Amino acid sequence: MNLNQDSKGIDKLKRKNLWILFIIGLIHGFGIGMLSVLLQPFILDLTNSILITGVLVSLGGVIQFLPLPIVGKLSDKHGRKILLLVSIPIYILGLLFFIISNSSTLYFLIIGILLYFMGFTINSLNRQFLTSENSDKAKGFMYGLMFFSFFGGTIGGSTLIMFNGSINSRFYFVIFAGILLIEWIIYFLFLTDIYKLKINQGLVPQHNPTNKDHKIWRKLLQTPKTKVLLIFFTLDIFIYSISLSIYSGGLKDQYNFTIEQLAIFSMAFNIASLVSQIPAGKLVDKLGKKKTLILSQFFGFGFFFMNGLAYSLWTMGFEIFLFPFIIVAQICISLSVTTFIPSEQILLTNLDETRKAESYGIVGFIRGIGFVFTGVIGGLLIENVNYIAPFILSAIGVLFEVWYLVKYFHD
Repeated sequence: MNLNQDSKGIDKLKRKNLWILFIIGLIHGFGIGMLSVLLQPFILDLTNSILITGVLVSLGGVIQFLPLPIVGKLSDKHGRKILLLVSIPIYILGLLFFIISNSSTLYFLIIGILLYFMGFTINSLNRQFLTSENSDKAKGFMYGLMFFSFFGGTIGGSTLIMFNGSINSRFYFVIFAGILLIEWIIYFLFLTDIYKLKINQGLVPQHNPTNKDHKIWRKLLQTPKTKVLLIFFTLDIFIYSISLSIYSGGLKDQYNFTIEQLAIFSMAFNIASLVSQIPAGKLVDKLGKKKTLILSQFFGFGFFFMNGLAYSLWTMGFEIFLFPFIIVAQICISLSVTTFIPSEQILLTNLDETRKAESYGIVGFIRGIGFVFTGVIGGLLIENVNYIAPFILSAIGVLFEVWYLVKYFHD
């Protein structure tokens, strides 16, 4: 197809791609909904240590960010579809290592974490760019719509765990592997890579191959706007991950919540995210990215505050408030996420005109540095201070983020 001559044809392909991404988001969210409930408790059961659990979760988080420059570079060179097709076998292999791991073969668990999150990283980056490149206008709304689909799927996954939590976690890993196989087939048969078509027809400006790769790093690090983004997003992931890297494992360890109860918390998060995601996307288009990010931080503060309040009342003997207050905390963090994601993706998918995915990956790499020690910090605070210490530290950090956004961030 000649994209210059057939604008109606390209518009039709874009609409088809967005429908495919919407459907994939639904079924992919189902798998993630199961894993988000099970993974930290699964690691905790094998390691019997909240500190080691935090370290391994942080390892997974690091893998979500550190390979991004290479992933982005490959995506810009070979297209989004081929990277998606490569990501899924890696994803599935990670799940298989989860299935065969046990307390005496923790190295299988570590390999599984590395592979699973590598597959997740490659998959996620390319899906975000596909959404961006197939959305001409109102990108905030379109990201909201895609994450609406995703969170709709997570509700199904959480519901399955809620009513069948006694089944071995490995059974759900098998289900997720099957879901990923279906995704691969759909991508292979039906997805059209608009970006690759434009490359083949010379419609995408390419960087000069004689330029050294370090120049794009220098450009991103020296551009004032990008420096502000780098500092904020790195700071944000550090502050939130101190608590979130050990959160569901900590709930199980501190309060002895069952898998079914953890699934209910996940359900509250997913339902609130489903309901708020599309309005949040529209909010970004209306208010701008700065105001929406500030709003996101206030919701985030509410999450840490509610966890602190629930813990305080629990220690005073008012256990009746624990479960509902954790539910409210989940609603707060879901609103924080849904107002954060559209702004984040709009900003990070438009950093460089000729090497968009690689630029996104470089920022992701730098953000990943902020994730490295968060699980260790959270685990040490719980083991050596008390359970609520990571939440207090994160809440203080969120207030600093609001100050930083007000002072330095411009739409």
